[in-house]
Amino acid sequence: MNRYDKVMSPFTLAGVEVRNRIFLPAHTTNFGVDFLPTQRHVAYLRERARSVGMVIVEPLRVHRTSLGRSGGLSGSDRRALDGLRRIVDAIREEGARAFVQITHAGRHGPNETDGTPGWGPSAIPWVAGAEIPHAMTRAEMIEVRDAYVETAALAAEAGFEGMEVHIGHGHLLHQFLSPSSNCRTDAWGGSLENRMRFPLECLAAVTSAMDGVMPVGIRTSVDDVQDGALGPDEQREITAQAVKVPGVAFVNASVAAYQWPSIGHHVADMAHEPHPFRDLTEALRPVIGDLPLLTANRYRTLAEVQETLKRGSIDMVGMNRAHMADPDLIAKSLDGREEQVRPCVAHNYCIGQVGAHRPISCMMNPRVGREDHWDEVPAPAGSPKSVLVVGGGPAGMEAARVAALAGHRVTLWERDAILGGVLNIAGTGTGRGDLLSMRDWLVDGVKRAGVTVDTEREASASAVAEADPDVVVLASGADRAAAPLQGLLVLTVEALLADASDWSGKRVAIRDDAGSWATLSAAETLLAAGARVEIFQASTAPLWAVTLYARMTALERLANAGAVFRYGHTITGGVGGKIDCRIAPLQKAKSFGPFDAVVHATPGAAATELQTDLEQAGLAPRTIGDATAPRTLYEAMQDAHRVARSL
Repeated sequence: MNRYDKVMSPFTLAGVEVRNRIFLPAHTTNFGVDFLPTQRHVAYLRERARSVGMVIVEPLRVHRTSLGRSGGLSGSDRRALDGLRRIVDAIREEGARAFVQITHAGRHGPNETDGTPGWGPSAIPWVAGAEIPHAMTRAEMIEVRDAYVETAALAAEAGFEGMEVHIGHGHLLHQFLSPSSNCRTDAWGGSLENRMRFPLECLAAVTSAMDGVMPVGIRTSVDDVQDGALGPDEQREITAQAVKVPGVAFVNASVAAYQWPSIGHHVADMAHEPHPFRDLTEALRPVIGDLPLLTANRYRTLAEVQETLKRGSIDMVGMNRAHMADPDLIAKSLDGREEQVRPCVAHNYCIGQVGAHRPISCMMNPRVGREDHWDEVPAPAGSPKSVLVVGGGPAGMEAARVAALAGHRVTLWERDAILGGVLNIAGTGTGRGDLLSMRDWLVDGVKRAGVTVDTEREASASAVAEADPDVVVLASGADRAAAPLQGLLVLTVEALLADASDWSGKRVAIRDDAGSWATLSAAETLLAAGARVEIFQASTAPLWAVTLYARMTALERLANAGAVFRYGHTITGGVGGKIDCRIAPLQKAKSFGPFDAVVHATPGAAATELQTDLEQAGLAPRTIGDATAPRTLYEAMQDAHRVARSL
């Protein structure tokens, strides 16, 4: 407890007593049905409310033009009231305080259900190729302002104890603030004073309506991290003016706008250091005076939060992805069991699900969104079985762990000397070190669950038959081999990462057939070692298998490091150090090089030989992860839970 005295000290946030300095930031879950709350919201938020001081519930969309996907939440539909009350009750019953965010998504939130466009200050899309938004008239601005007030009133009726008005991260009010999205020539565009007029008008309308009802704060950005948008100086001036609005009670600040690649920094992936924009947030302290200052962005542990709070400028820290990975992280840390905290490795499959219009989940914790029917410790098996898991990579370890927790007698065979599988190599790539913490947690979890581990054990149909298990779970992965090119050193990504060669000054081609984190890891590792990197791919979409928000910042890093992408280039051969390509769409032939080496990023193929042998022996294995088909760690962990929980 003493190690985390700052974290666990009570705090008064705008008159609301909060038991500790950790909050769950507002984040879209896509758990809604017809824009209304569901039991999934209740179960998900209840579990996280057991230890945090405060939960800020995901944004209520203030107007029909901001409803976006049907999985979001409407703040203008009174049918939402009962569900919102159940959410508030669940949070309060667990001892946390219940706040909510209200927002209009603006140009990036068209109503896809009704087929209406997004609204914005100007007819400028959020990214090239996106839908052109409707430029709002003054009458429509007034309509939206009044909708903010109506949504605030609905939130108060639902029992929320506080709220934040979103004026950052590229939502509608931020779009009015930013010169990159506001090119109006009337009284609501041009100068910063004009661009602030409508956002401050909406904010003042809400604070006035909520005076004496609940505290109102702002969610804001400290830097858009985008050329031509708002930088730190302008954002500080905007915040300075916003906190002068009567009734503004706190500031919740982080970075980014909803533009490519800016928003990727808002959910910083594993290539970023922890709390990467903390200094910019702390710089708001002289601007906001004594108002409480909150922040979030890649806080993984209580130790990181403690260190930030001790600096004295920030009052509360949001831990969103860390609580997706492990809602019990606070309790475990206070008990001195930090090694048992399931780590967030910031692979960003959670936000990737949102970007793909699907309910959130988590690579590390597939229970996210299933809390109402998947317990952390599975219910005891009615008839415990002997289970043999073949393969000690991430899917195999997680399946073994979960099955053992359910009371099955589980043995895990791994042909290598240590557990970890692909994580042992993947975690050595530049910017991928968090994957080793995933490996370590899984290895420890397998041991704590009581799984019998047998390493350096090669599996065969006869050996499995001799072991005579009730169930065989096959997690033997995929086979990956580099396609040879005459006269060139060709490596797989795994071979590259295991190689200690000096790549400084070398010219290296990446043959990308995977579009995955493996491709990215190979490129960043080579670039960090001083190589010149060119990425050849038949696809015209770079890193297509990397989650959207991580892809944004990854492409930014690769461009800054000098990587060259050759889109639509199908490698047809090579000789003498050169690579021959057929270039789409005209199928033009061209040679490139010479290169010192080629790295082949290949998804490979599921290792099905053992599966076939087992099936022919009548053993009917259940395959998971890459043994089913080469996919991502996200699918591997999802597979592991589905199979282990169904035994």
